[in-house]
Amino acid sequence: MHTRTRSHRHSLTGLAALGVLLLTSCSGDDAAADSEDGASGEASYGALEIPLSWVKTWEFAGMYFAEDSGYYEEAGFESVNLISGGPSATPAATQLVTGDNLAAMSNPIDTASLIEAEGEDAPVKIIGSVFQQNAFSIFSLADNPAEEPADLEGMTVGVAPGNEPAFYAFLEVNDIDEEDVEVVSIQGDAGGLLTGEFDASIGFATNQATAIELEGAEVVNMMLADHGLPFAAGSIVTTEENIEENRDELKAFLEATIRGWQDALNDPEAGVEMTVEDHGADQGLDPEHQQLTAERQMELMTNEWTDENGLLTMSDEAVDDTLEAVEAVGYELPDDIFDMTLINEVYEENPDLIEY
Repeated sequence: MHTRTRSHRHSLTGLAALGVLLLTSCSGDDAAADSEDGASGEASYGALEIPLSWVKTWEFAGMYFAEDSGYYEEAGFESVNLISGGPSATPAATQLVTGDNLAAMSNPIDTASLIEAEGEDAPVKIIGSVFQQNAFSIFSLADNPAEEPADLEGMTVGVAPGNEPAFYAFLEVNDIDEEDVEVVSIQGDAGGLLTGEFDASIGFATNQATAIELEGAEVVNMMLADHGLPFAAGSIVTTEENIEENRDELKAFLEATIRGWQDALNDPEAGVEMTVEDHGADQGLDPEHQQLTAERQMELMTNEWTDENGLLTMSDEAVDDTLEAVEAVGYELPDDIFDMTLINEVYEENPDLIEY
């Protein structure tokens, strides 16, 4: 296996200590992919448990649709548990390799960090991508905007620990000296932008930046994808063992998830309702915020490639761009971290799925 070598200057918090390799995979050996449910001949895969990369917002609306509309059940899963993530949760990719989940929702940076901690033998693969373009933004207020990377020189920027790798990679690829930018450590809430604690912050244009905008401020987003870090995100990750032993089960999960995302794109308002009133009800989410999240996320999920090849797929160019961008963050990556063969097979077997 060939690897891309580069020093890792800014590792993600907590992952370096990870020392547990995959012991078992899929949702229980007794729920084998080709078992049949009585005389119906339908597959029965048992329980589906998917760790999410963040708390339950519209970011995962397609999966809510797939659960609530019965697509996962029709695919052969007896029950569904979408496990909420968040700033204090164990990263989803880590849960995948230390548990018995079929798949997890992650992102290339977290996945690469896990692989670096485990070495070349880490069993993780990315088999699909919800976002064609990542939602990372360095956002500021219109009366003191950071519209170009050089504008950050002399500014104070609020950066959460989990966003440090992406932020410092952004500075590096744009030839900005770290000493020319003052960094303030934050816990993910960018409210200090409104109080003057810092001049800009890094987060998601679909989330943290939107929250500031809903406070009545005019926000300027400088997207990382437009300035040297064009990696895809919303990664669907699984293990090599699952790919080898539970391929049909993974394909069933992917097909149902695609159908759910088709519904979410066609009726984002219903996705907002099920997010606010059901799946994310315990968070007290703002419907207006979730509506803006939906509108902005949909733009990042689709492009000419997905129009021709289907949701969750990735072009060779997108794969290469993501590898290069994650390398810029400072990780060693296996060249074959992406495996698009499963989702390609799903579309080959179900060509009707391409249209959304």
